[in-house]
Amino acid sequence: MTRGRPTPAGPLRGAHPRVLLASAADTLGEDRAVDWCARLILGQERSDDPDLAWLGGTEDWPDYWRRVWGARGLLYVWDDGALEAIATALADEHWRVREMGLKVVRAHGLSGLTGETAELREDTNARVRAAAERALAAMS
Repeated sequence: MTRGRPTPAGPLRGAHPRVLLASAADTLGEDRAVDWCARLILGQERSDDPDLAWLGGTEDWPDYWRRVWGARGLLYVWDDGALEAIATALADEHWRVREMGLKVVRAHGLSGLTGETAELREDTNARVRAAAERALAAMS
């Protein structure tokens, strides 16, 4: 597959996630794209879900990477209905999922998750702690 050319499913291989998610929202519908990203975080994938290529991924991604990229997708497509999924991401066992969840909190000013965000200032991972500080600073 040629980099930057549409795949048979539609997304551009090698494109930035912002481009991929904009394309997914246009092609699949923004509501479906948001729902799919949220379900990736929650581990609720379905057989009729879009191809992971819409996130730049492949089927052999580990479970935690699907959760990370589900959260990353929510940086670019958002609806408040995904708030529960981001709350779940902030409590995920893998630090990369928590960190990406905090980036979503920051990007969308999700003040409803201030308590969970503040707690992550004490996370065992330095990148998560730093992301929590940035998210809290953006909310103030």
